[in-house]
Amino acid sequence: MSQQSNEANNSKITAELADFALAPVDFPRDVHAAGIRSFVNIVGCALGGLHHPVSDLAYEVNSEFVGAPVATLIGRGRLADVLSAAYLNCLAASAHAFDDTHLPTVLHPAAPVASALFALVDRQLAAAQTIAAPRAPISGQAFLEAFTLGIEIQCRLGVALLLPPAQGQIGWYASGVAGGVAAAAASARLLGLSAEQTRWALGIAANQASGFRQTHGSMCTSFTPAHAARCGLHSTLLAERGFTASDAALEGANGYFDVFAKRANPGAAVAGLSRTWHVLDNAFKPYPCGIVIHPVLDACLALVQSTRDRSFEATKVAAVKVAVNPLCLTLCDRPAPSSSQLAQVSVQHWTAAALIRGRAGLAEGSEECVHDTAVMALRAKVSAKSDPAIARDAGVVVIEMQNGERFEERVEHCIGSTQNPMTDAQLTEKFIHQATPVLGAGPGKALLEQCWSLHDSPSVAELLEGSVPD
Repeated sequence: MSQQSNEANNSKITAELADFALAPVDFPRDVHAAGIRSFVNIVGCALGGLHHPVSDLAYEVNSEFVGAPVATLIGRGRLADVLSAAYLNCLAASAHAFDDTHLPTVLHPAAPVASALFALVDRQLAAAQTIAAPRAPISGQAFLEAFTLGIEIQCRLGVALLLPPAQGQIGWYASGVAGGVAAAAASARLLGLSAEQTRWALGIAANQASGFRQTHGSMCTSFTPAHAARCGLHSTLLAERGFTASDAALEGANGYFDVFAKRANPGAAVAGLSRTWHVLDNAFKPYPCGIVIHPVLDACLALVQSTRDRSFEATKVAAVKVAVNPLCLTLCDRPAPSSSQLAQVSVQHWTAAALIRGRAGLAEGSEECVHDTAVMALRAKVSAKSDPAIARDAGVVVIEMQNGERFEERVEHCIGSTQNPMTDAQLTEKFIHQATPVLGAGPGKALLEQCWSLHDSPSVAELLEGSVPD
């Protein structure tokens, strides 16, 4: 742990971020579009992860502790208290590792922010029904502003902690460290807190930041951002009632930046506020696994397609050789994953599954696929090496057949990268694929249309009503 300079300590970063979270905003067109795309993606992921084992398990345990049932559980058609709803909706959205990724920092920013805000939408609606003075519903525009600013703040915290000249602590799980603070900031805006209350909310959330990478590949992978969503919302509700925190919780000595980085770059959190937008670097996944695996999947699926849609039978393959950026093996080198959770972060599993099945969707990340004998046999023939000359969004796959044939595919910029982002049409297809099994084709399409037109919605509560089965 380091001590920041007096200049950094006196820069009032907590206050600047609080003011930024509350200020009137007129998003540039590309920032507005990025916010909408993030929203469509994360609602789809919440539906897609609804019945993942981690979601069902957490729901069953949480049912012992719920308070007033006022908040929507997306896809379940049941209500929970606001803190539980924030936690459970975020858990589902993160369950398949299908959520968004801020490419420079590998943060997953949308789920904690959206889940906290959804709970506040229902809290506002419940309050309007129980008090004499009516309260206006939360509009889509107000929600979008808070949501986009929350993502932006989370990305800025990640940059300040992780990107050079900062020296990050790679052991911390960045989504857990930054997600709660961002959820608090967005919630404070939606609640209309004062600047002082918002500083307290950021400080309370920062005090609860946590999550470390040793748990990566377990159910904690999705628990960590879910806990951040709950902590961020709780922090804001406490601050609303006068619960205090340090006004320099982020930048002060032995505060957030000191603790969570070997040496942070606090100024990056506020540099170019309202001029430079890190949300534009937030990307979306075409495959439900660690994003560093995606170049390999693009290559594998291209190989299957180029060989007339054949799959590569394990008995006919001599070896599969994968070359990737070193970060891929740092995060996803698991040659023999024993569960679907570990398979989410196994480049060897996804290589084999994509080649055998010619797909890389939710089914290829299932327990059934992990224990499929053909997939297991080919997985054992996959060798992966790191090459620092290969970019994070690039990769090479070489297949050597027992008959001497050799196939090779190189990917320079995978789908979902900055240079090759998912299109709106691809995001739509991804949403429908996840929503239809839960809601049905018609209601799923209707909800998708509501999500794309969020900024025009007079009430986000109406959108939430459409996120549960009839």
